[in-house]
Amino acid sequence: MTADSIARAVEEENVEEVIVEFPDIDGVARSKRVDADYFLEKFETGFSMNMLLLGVSSMTDVPEGTGLGESLNFADGTLSPVPETFRIVPWRERTARVLCTYSFRGETAGAYTRDLLARIVDDAPDFDIGVGAELEFHLLSETDGGVEPLTDGSHECVTRATEAADAVYDRLRSWSDAMDVPLQVLMHEYGAGQFEVLFEHGGPMRAADRAFTFRELVKRAAEAEDLTGTFMAVPFTGASANGFHLHVSAFDGEDNAFADEGELSGTGRAFVAGLLEHADSLVALGCPTINSFKRFAPGSFSPYTRSWGYNNRTAAVRVPESGPLRIENRIPGADANPYLVVAATLAAGFHGVRENLEPGEPVDGDAAGQRPPLEDSPEVALRALENDDVLTAALGEEFVRAYTAVKRHERREFNDHVTDWERRYLGII
Repeated sequence: MTADSIARAVEEENVEEVIVEFPDIDGVARSKRVDADYFLEKFETGFSMNMLLLGVSSMTDVPEGTGLGESLNFADGTLSPVPETFRIVPWRERTARVLCTYSFRGETAGAYTRDLLARIVDDAPDFDIGVGAELEFHLLSETDGGVEPLTDGSHECVTRATEAADAVYDRLRSWSDAMDVPLQVLMHEYGAGQFEVLFEHGGPMRAADRAFTFRELVKRAAEAEDLTGTFMAVPFTGASANGFHLHVSAFDGEDNAFADEGELSGTGRAFVAGLLEHADSLVALGCPTINSFKRFAPGSFSPYTRSWGYNNRTAAVRVPESGPLRIENRIPGADANPYLVVAATLAAGFHGVRENLEPGEPVDGDAAGQRPPLEDSPEVALRALENDDVLTAALGEEFVRAYTAVKRHERREFNDHVTDWERRYLGII
């Protein structure tokens, strides 16, 4: 859309308010809601927004050392609407939403992950890159004691269990086209109350926008049915973990750049090798919470080792059997920032392509014990990211500084909190 077409849509749809929205460093949706006339008046110059909001935790704690607060005198940046993302929202009357770029004093804000992804895409090799996101989530119902899963057991693809989510899915379907998230498949995943909805693949930015929007749609649809939708990696002790599986394809004209007669081409092998080379950094970026690391467990379909394989769901990097041949990064959790997952995957993979790296042999059978484990310590993973010159250069020092400051703040907050598990010591020690 253009500024003129947006003005026409505002008039024709009787829009009264516009949600001016952006993802924070964790991919949490933050926004201002502005009067429609004011939106059109400020469309070209943009809207002020506290730079600090790019470097707060998902719980809006304010860490030190992000480079976005006191060191900038707590200054504002500027949100500038991205016209093609303007949509009339289906859950609220006379309201639209638009995503934004984020700048500071005329320069792109280095810690803003949507703009960071745009930069990574601009620097990628000249392929037609396709991206598909698979996001798992839980639907929870309220009880006197808190919340519990909507379904009561392991019902992978069981028809009646899948139908428990019909009301939520019907809302998602009725809203999806309006928000450019065309849905294709609903399934009950392995765990109690765990579901997955598949939607259309697209280019890197469109896929990230869709994943970001989809997470908000699930939460809103669940709330409308008096349920809670969560993309938390492991919401209960012993629960099946929610992953974010990212599929990447690359075409050179009509030719699949990753394929060679049904197996990986040299380019495909190098892309896989890049993911493995930077696996610990991908853990730091794809596992943003303390809870995220609980996904990494041997004997599960969550990744546990620095491994790859053909159609092997125990590997961190998988080459699915179904066509077209593509590469799947299984490291991130569903709680990860979609823009960051796509950006880091492309940056790592295409570093492998540029350097012509080799991934070694694919793993057969359960990868646990056959390859080195992925890093399961949040602090060690963050240090791996800081020491990763390639990804730091690709993502930017400003982003890495802010991200690691936020994650270390959360880790300190967690370490200072006494959990129910620890209180079991009361009767022993």
